[in-house]
Amino acid sequence: MEEERQEVDRQWQHNREAYSAILKTLSSRLPVDVYAHFNSWGFHDYRLTKMDIEHRSLHDMSVHFTLSSDIDNEENEELWCLCFDKVSYIQYQHLNYDNDQCVMHPEIDDWLYEEIMPVNESMLSFEVLFSSGGNVVLHFPDQSVSIKRVK
Repeated sequence: MEEERQEVDRQWQHNREAYSAILKTLSSRLPVDVYAHFNSWGFHDYRLTKMDIEHRSLHDMSVHFTLSSDIDNEENEELWCLCFDKVSYIQYQHLNYDNDQCVMHPEIDDWLYEEIMPVNESMLSFEVLFSSGGNVVLHFPDQSVSIKRVK
């Protein structure tokens, strides 16, 4: 059992280092503040409080995530808005939607892990996984993402 855990830890470390190398290649394709934020802890353990899709046309759509650092303590809570513009692809999936025996809580969308990856030379992909079993994938052009602390 201990050997299996160590192998999982080694694989996790290997994957983390590989992703870090990919993210570094994207630094010029992201706004400086967005790159800096996701080059550290990102929004790990924040709670998704709202996701808005703003549709102006099929060629002009934005997706806005509102995230809270501490849903149980409003006094210490930080609120952030992560906004993607000119979104050309969006996918939402909830792996535990109908699972009554879910290990994780299907209604609590704590932000676990995100990745920004290249799609091609001018388009990026953003994927976030939630503790509920949900995930969201977006495609957006270079530099078409912003981050703002709102509280």
